[in-house]
Amino acid sequence: MFSILVLLIAGHIFADFFLQLTRLAAYKRKKIMALAAHAFTWALVISLALVLTGFFSIWKLFFLFATHFVIDFLKIRLFTSSLPKLHPVNITDQLLHLATILAVLFYC
Repeated sequence: MFSILVLLIAGHIFADFFLQLTRLAAYKRKKIMALAAHAFTWALVISLALVLTGFFSIWKLFFLFATHFVIDFLKIRLFTSSLPKLHPVNITDQLLHLATILAVLFYC
């Protein structure tokens, strides 16, 4: 189980940081479709990891997309973009994303 969790966290880091370039991070603050594209890409990467580990279900893709979209939408609307990386808002954002990953992993 630990190796599956490591794969899912690696997928999260890859999709939420490396696939989201600075340009997209700024654009998703202006256009809701850019935010939706980011959330869907993230959900697809996590879902691919779930497929590889045998934990995938279609509802999990939709759940991951919806929760990632809502979390990021609220963060964008409620807080400024110039927060430091280790600001409590950013840490909370990441903990919420990790909680959604744990939810789909342990709720089969």
